[in-house]
Amino acid sequence: MKAWILLPCIAICAGALIPVQAAANASLSKSIDSVVYSALMLFVVGLVFISGFLIINRMPVPSMTAFATAPAYSYVGGLIVAVYVLSITYLAPRMGVGNAICFIVTGQIVVAVLIDHFGLLGAAESAIGIRRCAGVTLMITGLFLARSA
Repeated sequence: MKAWILLPCIAICAGALIPVQAAANASLSKSIDSVVYSALMLFVVGLVFISGFLIINRMPVPSMTAFATAPAYSYVGGLIVAVYVLSITYLAPRMGVGNAICFIVTGQIVVAVLIDHFGLLGAAESAIGIRRCAGVTLMITGLFLARSA
């Protein structure tokens, strides 16, 4: 399959899993009465899955030099994922999965446009033009239209 078809399909499927994750996390959190332990279990399951994937595919471990020479900011992703998981696990049962995801996606779009505009964290620069401003404005407008009371 051509990359221009495959890559967007993968992105859409991955994005579609986010509200499922939010609902599942919220459910676990209610069942065990703990946002933090629910998040911890998510990471344990993720660790087991990724470890199994690595073992099954016999993927070589990168050298310690490769890990050491990676930019320090590239490791902040783990912290960000932890904050996201705790946040969505807390927010989803309180404001609804749809509302929580609407706000989260709006935050993602705004920051993504800024990262691209300034070429932050090694991203390719892509200037904010009138079309991107209009897109972000529509996204924020859509947030308020899609948000249920």
